[in-house]
Amino acid sequence: MREKKEIKKKSELLEQIRHDLKAWEECEPDFDEGYFDESDVWSFYEFLLERHRDDWTVIDDLKGKGGTRK
Repeated sequence: MREKKEIKKKSELLEQIRHDLKAWEECEPDFDEGYFDESDVWSFYEFLLERHRDDWTVIDDLKGKGGTRK
C-alpha cells in the first residue's frame, strides 16, 4: 500500500531553504556573508523536489507573485 504524500507549499520550502543557508553561513567561519545567493536557493529547491518526488506534493502558491525562477 502506498502512503499518502506530504503536502508542501513552494513559498514555505523556499523560505526554509533561505533560512537554513543563512544559518549555515553564520555557523561556518569559511563562508562570508552572502556566500549563498538566490541561485543556490533554487538549486537546492530543485534537488529537494527530485529527491522527494515520491514523498511530497508541492503546491505552487507563488503563481503570479514572482514565484518563478528568473
